[in-house]
Amino acid sequence: MDSSYVFNDLEPSYADLPMEIIVSIFRYLNYTDIQSCSLVCRRWLEASKYSEFQSNVMIRITKLCVSDKLPPGKVFLNSDRPFPHIYMDEATFGTLDHFFAHMGKTAQSVTFESTDLTEKQFCAVLADLCGINTLSIVRCTSLFMTGQFLESPTDRKTIADTMSRVRFLSLKFNQYLSDAILLRITQLISSLEMLDMSGCHIAYHCAIQRRFYPEELANHPSESILTFKFILHVIRAHQNSLKELNFSNTLIGGGAMTALCEIPFLNLEKLLLHSCRQLNTSGIRGFIAAQTNLRTLDLSDTLCVTDECLETIVNNLQQIEVLNIKGCTKVTKKGALLLAKLCGSLKSLNISHCDGISGDAIGEGIASQPNPMLEKLYMSHLNICEDCVTKCGVNLYNLRVLDISNCINGVTDQSVQVLLKNLVLLRELNMEECFRITDAALTGISVEETQPSERPRSLSMEFFHHLPQDNVSEGGSLKISLRSKAEEEIVRDAERKKAMLAVYELNLDESKINGVPIKNLRGLRKLNLRGCNKISDVSLKYGFIFLELRNLLLSNCQQISVVGMEALVQNCPSIEELDLSDCYNINDKTIEVVTKNLKRLRSLHISGCTQLTDHSLDSIVVNCKVLHTLSVFRCRRMYSDIEERLINMSSVRILNMDHSATMDNGDIFRLKKRLDY
Repeated sequence: MDSSYVFNDLEPSYADLPMEIIVSIFRYLNYTDIQSCSLVCRRWLEASKYSEFQSNVMIRITKLCVSDKLPPGKVFLNSDRPFPHIYMDEATFGTLDHFFAHMGKTAQSVTFESTDLTEKQFCAVLADLCGINTLSIVRCTSLFMTGQFLESPTDRKTIADTMSRVRFLSLKFNQYLSDAILLRITQLISSLEMLDMSGCHIAYHCAIQRRFYPEELANHPSESILTFKFILHVIRAHQNSLKELNFSNTLIGGGAMTALCEIPFLNLEKLLLHSCRQLNTSGIRGFIAAQTNLRTLDLSDTLCVTDECLETIVNNLQQIEVLNIKGCTKVTKKGALLLAKLCGSLKSLNISHCDGISGDAIGEGIASQPNPMLEKLYMSHLNICEDCVTKCGVNLYNLRVLDISNCINGVTDQSVQVLLKNLVLLRELNMEECFRITDAALTGISVEETQPSERPRSLSMEFFHHLPQDNVSEGGSLKISLRSKAEEEIVRDAERKKAMLAVYELNLDESKINGVPIKNLRGLRKLNLRGCNKISDVSLKYGFIFLELRNLLLSNCQQISVVGMEALVQNCPSIEELDLSDCYNINDKTIEVVTKNLKRLRSLHISGCTQLTDHSLDSIVVNCKVLHTLSVFRCRRMYSDIEERLINMSSVRILNMDHSATMDNGDIFRLKKRLDY
C-alpha cells in the first residue's frame, strides 16, 4: 500500500469533530465567518444553525419587490433556516400568499422603513407574523396619512393576537402619526417595555392642546395631531412594564419631564433625549433624581446639560452604564472631574464636541486611575494634550472602542505608541484627521536611537518629523527654495516614505525595533485613518496584519498606492468596507488587486480617484459578487455609462455618482429604479 495514502487516511477529519467542539470554535467567529464555514460541509452547516448564532440574523430587503414569485422572496420560501429579524427598507409588495407565513414561523422582529404599505397589506402581514415581539414602523407616510389607520374593528381583530405579544414598539419619524392612531396601536399591546417616538411631530404646548381639545372633546383622541397628553396616557397605562423611552429629536421640554416624574410606578432603565433643544436644567435634574435606576442616558446635543446636571447624575445614578453628553458645550472641567466617581459602573462614555472639557480634566478625572470597567470612550473634536491620550492608554486598558478623531494636538506618534502597547483589546479605533501621526507610529520602528555601530542605523521619530529639506548645498551655502509650503510638505512626506522603506528593505532585525506596530491590536475590526496624509504604503505593507478587520477607511491618504494595497489585501482578507476616496495614487491596477482578493467586499468608496478609468468598473463587475454600495463621485476619467456597466450586478443597492445622462434603455431604467427607488 502506498505510504502517502496511509498517512492521508490517518489524518484527523475536522468534519467529524464532536458538535460541542465545533460550536465552541464557532463562538470565536463573527457572523460572516460562520456563514463561510457553513458552506464547508453538512455538519458545519448544522452547527451554524444553532440558535445562539442565528439570534441576530436579519433579512434586509432594500428597494426591491417582495413577492412569492420573484427573488429574493422565492428563494427564502425554499429555505428552512430561521430568520428572526426582518427589515423592509423602501420595499414594495407583490403577490404574497406564503412568504410572510413561512417567515413568521421564526420571526421575532419586523421593521418597515419608508415602505409603500397600505393598511390592508399591513394587517395581512402582521397576521402571519404572530410570534414577533418587536414592531418598528419608520417613515411610513402612506400608512398614516389618511388618519383612519386601524379604525375598522375587523382590522384590529385581525392583528390583535400578534400585537398582544409586542413588547418593543418604534413609531419614529412618522409625521402623520396622531393621537387616535397611537391609542389604537397601543391598546392592542398588553405589556409594553420600549416606546420610541423620536422624530415625531409631538405637540407639547398647552395652548395647542386646548385648541384641538375643547372641553366637549377632551377625551376623544384627535386624528389630526399628536400631543404629549395622550402619549402620557399610554405611558401611564404601561408604567409597570415600561423600561425604555426615546423622545430624541422632539420638542420635549421641562414641563413634560416633570409630568413623567409624577407617574408613580414608572421605573425606567433607558432614556434617550438626543437633540432635544427645549429641555431645561431643572427638568432634567428633577427627572434624574426620580429615576435612579437608569442605566443608559443620552443627552447628546442638548443645551441644558451643565456641571450641576452631571453632579445630579453622579449622585443619583449609581448603576449607570452608558452616558452620552456629546455636544454639551456647557460642561466644564468641574463637571468632567465628577465622572471619575462613575468608574465602578460606567462602560460607555461619549464626551465628543464638549468644548469646555480639556485634556487635564480627562487625565485627572475618568483616566486618572486604572479603570477596568470602561469599554467605550468617544472624545473626538476635543482640545486635549498628548499626556491625556497617554493616560487613557495606560489606565483605560480594557477599552474596546476608542474615538480620538480630530484630536490633533494630543494624537502624536508617541501617544499612539502608548495606545498600541496597552489597548490590546481594541476592536474599533478612530483617528480621523489626526494628521500628525506618521508611519513611525503605526509600524513601531525608530522610537529610539540604536548604537552607532549597528547597520543599518535606526532612525528616531524626530528624524521623520524633521527631515532635511534640501536647502543646503554641498559647500555649506544656503539654497533658496521656490516651493510653496504645501509643496515642501509633499517633498518631506515623500522623503519620509523613502527613508522608512529603506529601513525595512535592508532587512532590519525586528528584535531591534523598540516600538509597537499596530498589528499588536490583533482583534481590530474597524480602523478609521481618514485624513492622516502622512500614512503611506510602509504602514500598509509592514504594520497592517488583521485577520478580523472589516472596515478600513483611508480617504485622503494620498501616499497610498498599489504597493501597499497588494500587501494589505493579503494580510487583511476579511475587509467588507474600504474607503479610498481622494487617494490620487490609486489606479486601475490597484482596484484590480482589491477586487480580486477581497471576496467579502460589500462597500467600496473610490470617489475623487482621478486616475481611475473604465477598466476599474470592469474589475468591479467581474470580481465583486456581494458588493452593496459603490461611490464613484468625481472620477472624471470614467467616460462610459456607469449604470449600464453595472446592470448585471444584482447585489448593488446604493450607487453614489455624479449626475448621469438621461437613460433610454429599458433595462438601465429598471436598474436605476432599483437603486434609487
